[in-house]
Amino acid sequence: MGKWRRYRRYLPSILCAVAGLASCTVLTLIQPEDSAIQRGQIRREGYGGAEKEYELMVGGMESQEIPVTVTVKPRIYTKEEAEQVFYEIMDGMEERIRVENPSLMQVASDLKLPSHIEGMGVQLRWRSSNPELLSSAGRLIEAVKVEQAITLYVELSNGTNRADFEIPVLLTPRTRTPRQAQWEGLEETIRKCDEEQRMEECLSLPMEYEGQPLSYRAMEESSYTALPFIGFVLAVLLLFRERTARREREKKREQELLSDYAELVSKLMVLVGAGLTVRSAWERMVRDYEAARSAGKQKERAAYEEMRQTYYQFSNGMTEGAAYREFGYRCCLQPYLKLSSLLEQNRKSGAKYLRAILQKEMQDAFEMRKNLARKLGEEAGTKLLLPLFLMLLVVMIIIMAPAMMTMG
Repeated sequence: MGKWRRYRRYLPSILCAVAGLASCTVLTLIQPEDSAIQRGQIRREGYGGAEKEYELMVGGMESQEIPVTVTVKPRIYTKEEAEQVFYEIMDGMEERIRVENPSLMQVASDLKLPSHIEGMGVQLRWRSSNPELLSSAGRLIEAVKVEQAITLYVELSNGTNRADFEIPVLLTPRTRTPRQAQWEGLEETIRKCDEEQRMEECLSLPMEYEGQPLSYRAMEESSYTALPFIGFVLAVLLLFRERTARREREKKREQELLSDYAELVSKLMVLVGAGLTVRSAWERMVRDYEAARSAGKQKERAAYEEMRQTYYQFSNGMTEGAAYREFGYRCCLQPYLKLSSLLEQNRKSGAKYLRAILQKEMQDAFEMRKNLARKLGEEAGTKLLLPLFLMLLVVMIIIMAPAMMTMG
């Protein structure tokens, strides 16, 4: 544990070194073997790709190299290659466009007509022989009641070559279950009511259909059934927040008490050594604290507030031993319990050895204070690890993102 504390300050440097090594290794592994230009050749983008610009240094024409921007367009098909690609696309066209329909000879729902073929650089333009039934986008405008044959015309083009094809399609009536037919019948009834009541101020919906009474409710009406659940969740969160806040306050108070213990014992030892009784020294410390608080030079400190309460217990007639004992119980920490016990024993055995006892207690208190400061420093360092790792991640992204974008 001691070695870890000793070398922990080197952790950020080690992490930065590891990050640099890891970035170098990753970029080296993912870097393509061929550069932008090799032996006077630049590799083009594949079919359907985009044109790219390369910044090159050209040497040989002058005494020094001159920067030149070269634009390289993507590769295109020859006429024979284009025809072969077109026919390959058409061979699998039915699978591409039929979607949920069993085949193009049984079309009862929309088709999916693509406008381009990914990775092949081919554009498609569609046209329907009967756009009133099937649009050029493949959407079924109206369900047919009898089979209807239509033709889809598609033009395939890669920019320099084009070809036209025809695809026969047979529209068939949609197969409906009895439940679907019932709902469609209700929709048709409502539509007829709307047509018949066009001159009326309001549309009167049918209150009965096929012998069944109907009721209606707007879908956008608010539902408040979730409010009790939300209230319960908020109550639990508030309770958890209150418990967490209480624990934080208790922890802060304990740290404050431990931090002030060495100073409290030191002052008490000096005043007792100067000839004051414990009670007089206690009163003097409380008065000094109250004066500093009134002048705005001192913030509220838990240890001195407990001492002030103990002093007022003296003034109200409580015995010193009981007041010291109550002081230790209220602080509820081992050092304060020990101090209250020493002060209570002092009343029984006399103050002959009290100064020596307080001096030894002061030494232990300062050692405890150093350990507390070291512990708080370690906790603060641990809390900084997360921001440190986040910063490391950002640095790695800044280093690697441009390289990845450059490599396409």
